[in-house]
Amino acid sequence: MKLVIQGKEYELREGISKATLGDLYVLKIKSGMGVKGIMEVFRGMEKAESHFDLIETEDGIQALRAMIFLCRRAAGEYLDFDEATDFPMSEMGFLVDDEEKSSADPKETPTDSAPDEGIPAEA
Repeated sequence: MKLVIQGKEYELREGISKATLGDLYVLKIKSGMGVKGIMEVFRGMEKAESHFDLIETEDGIQALRAMIFLCRRAAGEYLDFDEATDFPMSEMGFLVDDEEKSSADPKETPTDSAPDEGIPAEA
């Protein structure tokens, strides 16, 4: 999954994997969250209808701000926490890779059953 800010794409995984101890310290002080907390919030997004569900709670907003900060830092943008997240929401979105879409949508996953059977052959 990619985060898109003002037309620029950022890999979410890189944001976390390239984080320095300094980034993590700033993250904890500014957002109150660590990587584990961010990941828990984003896992909950898998069940969400839209990425706007993420900003319905304080933890969701802070996790999103934290990911934006980490992704931008990983991309070499040395902005402070508040600067990294200071842009209109209309200029942000998510891109889901084709691989993620097909594995996440069971309707698109082929089965061994014929269309009329309704029950997979493995059952």
